[in-house]
Amino acid sequence: MDSLGFWNGRRGFQILLREDPKGLGGYLHPPAMFSLGADRGTLFYARQPPFCRRCMAYGHILASCNTRKCRFCGSGEHEAKDCDEPKACHGCGSSAHLWRDCPARQPIFCRHCHSFGHLATGCNLLKCRNCGKPGHGAANCREARVCNGCGKQGHLFKDCPNSTWKG
Repeated sequence: MDSLGFWNGRRGFQILLREDPKGLGGYLHPPAMFSLGADRGTLFYARQPPFCRRCMAYGHILASCNTRKCRFCGSGEHEAKDCDEPKACHGCGSSAHLWRDCPARQPIFCRHCHSFGHLATGCNLLKCRNCGKPGHGAANCREARVCNGCGKQGHLFKDCPNSTWKG
């Protein structure tokens, strides 16, 4: 999970490909590569036809591709490694900055209070489960632990001698 609480990594889904008489193998295939802002992803599935990362076409792979196409400017005269065009932001398309510096980029977001500008770990509305005070979580608490069952310090509810709950 990243700092905004989004899961990242490998995912598995079951899909049904649409039939397409003009498509490879009679099916319409989803893109094998995609971008979400500055983040790139790849798609792999069973019986996926070969996909070229240079020309973004199905039917062959990069090693056997005869096409020259720049992924930055779209020119057929050169490849990305030889591109002299200024790089553009993947978020807004501006050539004045890159995605990491984009003013339109989403600010940090708090999952606790659903506000922008801070993370849940620094949320002022966060209430500590140990001491009951706002502004920090149990992991960062410097005070003695307080039981939610009897209200006494020094133990947690799961260890409370007055509790009938046995975990």
